[in-house]
Amino acid sequence: MKNLTKIFVLPSMVILIGCSNQFVHKAELEGLDSKEILLEQIESAAELKGTQYEIVEHTLENGLNVLIVEKPTMPVVSVQVWYKVGSINETDGFKGIAHLFEHMMFRGSDNFGPEEHARLIQEAGGRCNAYTSDEVTVYHQKVPADKLALVLRLEADRMASLKLNQDILDTEREVVKEEYRLYIDNNPIGSMQKSMRRFLFPSHPYEFGPIGRMEDISAFSVENCREFFESFYAPNNAVLVVAGDVRAGRVIEMVESEFSSIGARSVDPGPDLSLDTSRVGLKEKAQTELPIPVTVVALYTTGERDEDSIVLKLITNALAEGRSSRLWKTLVREKKLAEFFGSTSLQGRENGVVFFVGAHLPFLSDKVKSAILEELEDIKANGLEDSEFVKARNRLFSQMMFQRYYVDSLARGIGYSEVVRGDYRLFYQMVEKIEAVTQADIIRVANKYFTKDNVRVIYFEPKEGIFLAGLAGFIKSIFY
Repeated sequence: MKNLTKIFVLPSMVILIGCSNQFVHKAELEGLDSKEILLEQIESAAELKGTQYEIVEHTLENGLNVLIVEKPTMPVVSVQVWYKVGSINETDGFKGIAHLFEHMMFRGSDNFGPEEHARLIQEAGGRCNAYTSDEVTVYHQKVPADKLALVLRLEADRMASLKLNQDILDTEREVVKEEYRLYIDNNPIGSMQKSMRRFLFPSHPYEFGPIGRMEDISAFSVENCREFFESFYAPNNAVLVVAGDVRAGRVIEMVESEFSSIGARSVDPGPDLSLDTSRVGLKEKAQTELPIPVTVVALYTTGERDEDSIVLKLITNALAEGRSSRLWKTLVREKKLAEFFGSTSLQGRENGVVFFVGAHLPFLSDKVKSAILEELEDIKANGLEDSEFVKARNRLFSQMMFQRYYVDSLARGIGYSEVVRGDYRLFYQMVEKIEAVTQADIIRVANKYFTKDNVRVIYFEPKEGIFLAGLAGFIKSIFY
């Protein structure tokens, strides 16, 4: 860990976003994002070997899979319950019920009243929360290690005997509808994401995402919620991860005591996630509340369970991670076509899509698209530059270092590996997989996915244009 002190000042982890750190100002002086100073001294898998903690697996007779990591460096413990259910499990007319149910799981059970779960965790000096994605719903707590028994009792009680009634449903329905208005109706980015999903995944389980559909949310009944609970919230459809200052044998005893009496149930196997991209048009036009246009180049990729996924992570990291990435330098710094460039991805077990996003002045959409596609063609022919390759690999190594450093991110990484990637052992094996990637792999995978037929472009035009921005964009379109 000696390299940490050379770069960081008090690093911390932010749920669902990644590493958020306070850095020395070296990055700013060099014109780089502070996020880019990410332990780039980590240059091999061997340097990460010392951060591997043994993962103990235990399965109850009712099917609950338990993964335990003894990490006694701090007297805290993270407890996470990963249910294998998300928005992909919602049938037509029930879009948003998985997210609604995440809220309802905090509204009381046989032995605990509404919001008592969160109150007891906070009183114990811990914190708790939950999130819903396309394929999983995760409930997570971080508490002092001596409060582990409390967390296990709370989680077991709501798995076994959640309270469902009309008052609870009405209360949480309004909360979820307000979130919809906040993140979709009144948020330009959320509205754009909604448009992109509906264009790229028509009539597919990924079409709406966890936020759902407002008209469906308004129509859910208590019986709908009860059926959803009984279909998916079963011990044999869950993974319990415990990481921190614990002893595996004692944790197993506690889990058996709290969860073994909960019966297994028949679980809906889930939908077919195969996607026929030939049904999706090559381009789409939409409107945005943003004051300048945005061009999105999207490419269908693959899921986390495909070996190509690792190679794609390296490529997209080199292309689009931070202000020293290839596409930022090309679009913003050198060609001055975009005012801002970014990238994101949507990836599950079997499917994926990567988005390259440029915000720019009017009349420059085609040039932004062409500049992105030119760089993709270059990688197909030549691979990454050696410096890009090493930097992207080291960034991924550094992210893995931080994931192991904190008990909550450690538990999250193990849970994700088990539920989404398909095997908790991959949490550690990913390091060797990244180190094994070659330039030949980069070129092969780029040629497989960066094809003309696989590209989709979404143009977002402002609802209300700005005259001066339009004039500046017109001039730029002539001279750049």
